[in-house]
Amino acid sequence: MPDFNNQLQRQFLEHLPVAVCSCDPDGVITEYNRQAAQLWGREPRPGECFGGAARMFDVYGKQLEAGKTPIASVLRSGHPQRNSEVIIERLDGTRITVLSNAAPLCDSEGKLLGALEVFHDITERRWSEEARRVSDRLAASARVATQVAQQIRKPLHYMASLLDFLRQDANLSAEARSYTELIQQELLRFDRLAKEMVHLSTAA
Repeated sequence: MPDFNNQLQRQFLEHLPVAVCSCDPDGVITEYNRQAAQLWGREPRPGECFGGAARMFDVYGKQLEAGKTPIASVLRSGHPQRNSEVIIERLDGTRITVLSNAAPLCDSEGKLLGALEVFHDITERRWSEEARRVSDRLAASARVATQVAQQIRKPLHYMASLLDFLRQDANLSAEARSYTELIQQELLRFDRLAKEMVHLSTAA
């Protein structure tokens, strides 16, 4: 009967749609399913503790010490760790973002027997959210670019008209005429910049 129950437990773990890992009170891995090994990128070694990830980081990129991972925190405090977002680094250096939920396992008298961690890959969701944030920033920049272009083009037009009027003055000195040419070049440069800003805003 014990072997039969163990087989049922293994089948149950393997059929779960999420990664699962359990540890004893010392943190030594006691059970895990295929999904967990796939997320870790390997099978954990016998006697390994807290999980099979090569390294783990928080959402800010700070490496988590072995005793600071969600399942280790549960074993230390006896309290569940809900919806902890962590980054798993595999041995080949690739990283994935996972959502972890860890809880203590206790007997009928409340004695801590170990901990269970359930986690699933949310990397694609994070990529989508980041892409959306970048898109929103680009759209905001495009709106600013359009507003700036609209605000500077009218003054540029007025200044260009004024320069044309000045150049028609026969009494304008050669030095003043050279200054008008320099100003005209700068106005053309600003006009090109305004057109580029409008182009970028429409492309975004």
